[in-house]
Amino acid sequence: MNINRSSCKLLLSIIIIITSSAKAQQKFLYNDTCLYPFFEHLKSNEAAKILHLGDSHVQAGFLPNAVANKLKQKFGDAGTGWVFPYNLAGTNGPDGYKWSSNMRWSADRIVDRNISNWPGPGGIVITGSGTLTYTGKDISEAEVFFSEGTAEVSDGEFIQEITDFGQQATIRFHNPQPTFSIKLPAPNVQFYGAIIYSSNPGILYSSIGINGAQFMHYNQDAQTIPTQMEILKPQLVIISLGTNEAFGGITASQLRQEMNKTVWAIKEAAPEATILFTTPPSGMMKKRQVPYKKKGKTRYRISYARNPQVAVIRAEMIQFCKDNGIAYWDFHEVMKADKNFVRGWSQDHVHFNAFGYTRQGNLLYDAIIASWEKWQQK
Repeated sequence: MNINRSSCKLLLSIIIIITSSAKAQQKFLYNDTCLYPFFEHLKSNEAAKILHLGDSHVQAGFLPNAVANKLKQKFGDAGTGWVFPYNLAGTNGPDGYKWSSNMRWSADRIVDRNISNWPGPGGIVITGSGTLTYTGKDISEAEVFFSEGTAEVSDGEFIQEITDFGQQATIRFHNPQPTFSIKLPAPNVQFYGAIIYSSNPGILYSSIGINGAQFMHYNQDAQTIPTQMEILKPQLVIISLGTNEAFGGITASQLRQEMNKTVWAIKEAAPEATILFTTPPSGMMKKRQVPYKKKGKTRYRISYARNPQVAVIRAEMIQFCKDNGIAYWDFHEVMKADKNFVRGWSQDHVHFNAFGYTRQGNLLYDAIIASWEKWQQK
């Protein structure tokens, strides 16, 4: 069949239009009208509070920090938000702040099989006694959460009060501080974490992520999500889960049940909060050991294969959001269209390196801001 030059140009134009349309669609959030109440709040001079809830992709800190940093550049920095001494619990955590102590602490997580203590609103808790020192930046106020006993501080205005799940100590400083210490002398105190505020309006971006976490882990204790809503008071909850469900082999119906529990718990405790789901990465791999013969001996090399369950998880998450009128960002598809992620993987081909997570965070920010700008033009 012969195609003349004008027909070729027309066909090329159509392809360009379709490709551009697809890229434009990927830039926006789906069902983004759900975020309009949050956008209204962004216009005020008060702190806009965001909670990013997830698994190891969130615990590492690179992803939420990338989103938070750009939002703070645009709308102002209201503080670091939720912080926890991951290093004292023997696990990885975000950069940008650190904890130290004069004593050794034990840890429990929501994903542990035999939990000796409730892991608290952050899904992880340390138990012990002694002095905890936090070092960060621009600390005008700190809210510290623990189970029992009377805390002691060396500086600042100090108020301690009882909460539904333990104790809350609020420390206010006359001038912004880079560090503070709190002494918990009672034996076997559970330390849950803290919220760090600056004296500025803008974004207060808290991230809570636990390695290996699934929806069911946050749902298994009826206290966890309501307590998160009570103390963090988020106007926007971003949920980045699904990776461990894909490797755990749960069915679509099981995933829907757990998502429904999570959404119900958030809406029950924080009815004005907006929810935004993100789908898991598209290229998650299963590692296999492939045997081969060399000089008469059986040896093994590592081979990676795509995990087909990821597509099942993604499809059900999207359908759930459509059925319930919830906003979502389809990172699964955005990632497939972005060649930058070729160099974004870590060695296990399940997680990203710092570049990959930062790229993901920047793209999520772009999608949120694209919806924000569309809302401003309505």
